[in-house]
Amino acid sequence: MKVWAAVLLLHLLMICTGQISYHIAVIINDIAWTIAAALAAISSIRAAASVHGCERAAWLLFAAGAIAWAAGQIIWNVYEIYLGVRAPFPSYADMAYLAFSLLMIAGLFVLRATQGERRLTCLRAANLALLLCSLASVLITSFAQPIGEIRRPFDAAAILVTENASIALAFIIAVYFLWSYRWGDRLLPYGLITLSLGVHMITGLLYTRELIAAEYGATSFFNAGWLLAFALHQWAAEAQVSNKVSGQASSLSLQQSQGWVEAIVPSFLLLCVAISAIALAEEATPTTIYLRSSVLVAFAAILASREAWLYWRKQQLREALDISEQTLARARERLQELDAERSDLERVIETTARAGRVGLWEWNVATNVVRFSPEYKRHLGYTEHELNDDFEEWQSRLHPQDYPRVMRELESFLRDPHREFVSEQRLRHRDGSYRWMLVQGTMSFDTAGRPVRMMGSLVDITQFKQLEQSLRESEGRYRDLADALESRVMQRTRELSNAYRESQNFAYAVAHDLKAPLRAINGFCAMLEQSAGDRLTHAERSYVERAREGAIRMAGLIDDLLDYSRVEHREQRLGPIDCREFVHELLESMTERIAESRAEISVDLDDTPVLADSEGLRIVLRNLLDNALKFSRAADQPRIVINSHVDGGRYILTVRDNGIGFEPAYGERIFDIFNRLHASGYEGTGIGLALVRKAVQRMGGEVWAESTPGRGATFYVSLEVASEKDGPIDEERTSFDAAPQK
Repeated sequence: MKVWAAVLLLHLLMICTGQISYHIAVIINDIAWTIAAALAAISSIRAAASVHGCERAAWLLFAAGAIAWAAGQIIWNVYEIYLGVRAPFPSYADMAYLAFSLLMIAGLFVLRATQGERRLTCLRAANLALLLCSLASVLITSFAQPIGEIRRPFDAAAILVTENASIALAFIIAVYFLWSYRWGDRLLPYGLITLSLGVHMITGLLYTRELIAAEYGATSFFNAGWLLAFALHQWAAEAQVSNKVSGQASSLSLQQSQGWVEAIVPSFLLLCVAISAIALAEEATPTTIYLRSSVLVAFAAILASREAWLYWRKQQLREALDISEQTLARARERLQELDAERSDLERVIETTARAGRVGLWEWNVATNVVRFSPEYKRHLGYTEHELNDDFEEWQSRLHPQDYPRVMRELESFLRDPHREFVSEQRLRHRDGSYRWMLVQGTMSFDTAGRPVRMMGSLVDITQFKQLEQSLRESEGRYRDLADALESRVMQRTRELSNAYRESQNFAYAVAHDLKAPLRAINGFCAMLEQSAGDRLTHAERSYVERAREGAIRMAGLIDDLLDYSRVEHREQRLGPIDCREFVHELLESMTERIAESRAEISVDLDDTPVLADSEGLRIVLRNLLDNALKFSRAADQPRIVINSHVDGGRYILTVRDNGIGFEPAYGERIFDIFNRLHASGYEGTGIGLALVRKAVQRMGGEVWAESTPGRGATFYVSLEVASEKDGPIDEERTSFDAAPQK
């Protein structure tokens, strides 16, 4: 600031004393204004870098305003210094000067946003009205005569008025914000910005007044005003940087300064009105005096209303203060009562903790001060005054094996103190032994959300730990016993598997040995019939034929029994199967049998894949079709209908015939092994439907039948519908040819 003061004084001496030529004065003015605007822009950028959020945006806008002014001045310098001609008016420089004021206004509003949303109160409205009245009075005094005697074109005068009116508007907004809001530690930077805009406005008014009258020159004394304005701008930016670097907070002196601003501003406005009236008294006319007096009357009325409102508010605040004092006195009494209640509550807590053998502790994480309750100390074998209330006292008693783990748990809790702290740890007792303790704690926070105190409890769980160790040892013994039992089960399972394989081999061997004499009987009967020829009587030939049929029937019975055993014990391979394709291929394999029976078969199956075993499904459908063909052959036209539908995630497959049927009471018995309802006239072993039920059950399904005698029978097979997790349909499993034949 001392450098700026020297520069301003030197500038005034050089351009106002007439010691230099007019051309040199022009060059000095142009260069000085350019440098001053550039320095203000640089300092504003530094101020923006030192703050954040809206403040940064505001200072960047202030920097942009200074840059705009410097850019306009550079354009001006090109004309007057480089080209050596008078700068034209208007030019691009005037656009830059106008941009300066608009950017400053935007910066003021952004900086005001840091104060939060405020509604327009009566006081602020009065402040704004006083500002407008003051400005109106100054403008009437300053421009009434020059505008009446204007020598420039009207459009040029309008541009000048617009430029200076925008700067005046920026100054009014700045003073209004300065007057109506509390700025705290930002009062000095903002006040200097306001003062800078005020100097800009006054300099601009003087410049506009002389320019309208065609009297402006480079040696006019107010040319130093722009240097002073940018000096104040730079000072404000550097003050902002100093605030953030030194970390100054809102202090009482700054708040008092804000009060002085609120008190002085009305006087300052009146002073501006008086100075302008005195300085331009010679130009006063009856019209200007009348207009100025009207504005001053309005100013006085507004000021009187404002002071009356402030007095009324003061009375209200005084009454509120009296009420607050009374409330504070009552609160103090209540606080004393609460303190007494707190003392009583602490005694109750201590008594309850002692009765429940729960130790209490408290740790101030900021000061590292610890307090242990008497019951806490008794857990460790000490009286209340024999153990120090010290953090290191607790640390030194931790078991060496537990110390690293407990410290990690404590550090983890301090990083996230919003959860509960739970730790099992061993602490050294007075007798030298270590006791297991369950330590639980929680953190309390201050109003700013910072952790302040950690409070918790301590419970002796040594007996529980001993019991836990005993249970763990018992669990080890039981585990060994379970392992031995599992080994015996596995051994027994292997023995049963071996026995099953032996029994299966035995069944196959027995079946083979039984079928061998049956084949011999059948062969010998055939040889007897062939060799004897016509010598056998009709009865003897009937005996031989019956012997052969019995042998064949016995062989079929043995095969069916082997199939039943195979269904019971064969490995299941469940997977998605397309029933439509499966049934069509099965029917193709039974073409000769179907042709012999003259049966008409109708198939209408759903395309939903079913979860089944291909061999098991073949056994089910083959036996159901064989039954349908066998028991419907007496019909004039045997008909078999195979259809399906999906119900509740189940695939219901139906085989319906128009055969002899059966009584509904036998609906369950027909699936029992060796149970034949129609033994006479129909061949069979009574195993087919038992095979069907066994195969369906093995696939996780159900089978049942419905019938009316003489009107056919309907067999239902319910299987699970295949899902996507069961995989795609396997063509080899679906294909009937891939399945082993009976």
